[in-house]
Amino acid sequence: MLKDLLTPQVIRCHVHATDWRDAVIKAGALLEAAGKCDHTYTESMVSSIEKFGPYVVLEEGVAMPHAQSNGNVSEEGICILTLDEPVRFGHDEYDPVSVLIGICAPNPREHLDCLAELAKIFDDEDAIPKLAVCATPEDVIATMDSFFK
Repeated sequence: MLKDLLTPQVIRCHVHATDWRDAVIKAGALLEAAGKCDHTYTESMVSSIEKFGPYVVLEEGVAMPHAQSNGNVSEEGICILTLDEPVRFGHDEYDPVSVLIGICAPNPREHLDCLAELAKIFDDEDAIPKLAVCATPEDVIATMDSFFK
């Protein structure tokens, strides 16, 4: 499932972001460019974090921005954005963030399998540091694949 969604088109490495909003917008732009959602979904990701706080920061160094779909997601998608310099989301324990894994799905149940696979990756304490230093989208894909072997 995850492997089918993760293509070089939805991965960018060592991107500069001025703050967490900029990072989330850049992650959302990857999903938009892949035809998975429109710009209102990206705006919803930002506004959800503004409203509910840094709930998307799940582990040290990683955030998983997402939002509720309101007809603005055409199909399930995932993107990975690594940052050249980490940004702060305001999380007491897990800031700063260097890897963003953006997700979208037309309905909440569709992305549960993907989330289960991502949870396996987070079980490996080296996962995020390994992803953070990947130089190319192909490196990210190879690193992700290594967690399932």
